[in-house]
Amino acid sequence: MASLSPVKSAASIDASADRTLIEIPEGAQLDDPIVVDVDLDAAPVPAAIRVVAGARSRVTIVERLHGGTAGQTVALACDVVVGNGADVTYTVVQTATTGVKIAATRNSDVGSDGTVKWNVALLGGAGAVDAVVSRHVAPGATTEIAALFFPVARENVQLTTEVRHETPRTTSQTVVRSIAAGHGRGRYFGNIRIAAHAHGSEASLRDDTLLIGKDAKIDAIPALEIAANDVKAFHGATVGAIDDEHIFYLMSRGIERDAAEKLIALGFFEPALSRFPGEALRDEIRTLLEAKLAVSQR
Repeated sequence: MASLSPVKSAASIDASADRTLIEIPEGAQLDDPIVVDVDLDAAPVPAAIRVVAGARSRVTIVERLHGGTAGQTVALACDVVVGNGADVTYTVVQTATTGVKIAATRNSDVGSDGTVKWNVALLGGAGAVDAVVSRHVAPGATTEIAALFFPVARENVQLTTEVRHETPRTTSQTVVRSIAAGHGRGRYFGNIRIAAHAHGSEASLRDDTLLIGKDAKIDAIPALEIAANDVKAFHGATVGAIDDEHIFYLMSRGIERDAAEKLIALGFFEPALSRFPGEALRDEIRTLLEAKLAVSQR
């Protein structure tokens, strides 16, 4: 089952055998993050997490999804309701055991002048399918999505992000960074939908991919669906390999090739990783990325 860190706050937390409900009262401002520990070795395996943030509240939640046994298949649903003027940061650090397959759906409904920040790091399991969908249900809503994944060996990751601008004057930013190495496989679907009556909305989507080795592969499929006229929308995507000129430059400064690749790869993730909350958490993820890079260099 999911366990939670103790938080001295007015938050209401109901953690049953396989479901967790977190309610943040109107106006509550939580300085310390709520940590949801999703242990895949527990029984029963967690199935659902729901967060309800009252008007003008603020909360940071860190979901740590880890453990499991080879051959295990896990399904998880997460729903976040952001009240008017509320600010919710929801961060996922997925480090499931090699051999585990995970399918996760993550949805948010964002109210008037509310903000949701999704931060997703998919760094474990044999197969991970993760979908983040955010819906703007009132004017002034904002969604920020930062995601990264790094399949190595024969791991397979599929990430989907979608922001639905369904009302006027809403904003979204999506930044995704991914690397594949060895026989790692990945696929990213990124979509921005702006409804016909969602005038004054602004949206951007940026996806960049790096491949290490001739057998690595990531498919990136960004898309815009725009039905309104008075909007600003942008998307861009790149897929490439580590630049040999950059490697040569670093090696000419006395840095060995493996160390040069490490510097370039870790730096590549920073535009997404810098959006994750807290330097300690960012350093933890950098360490996890280093470990995966070390596997790819064997």
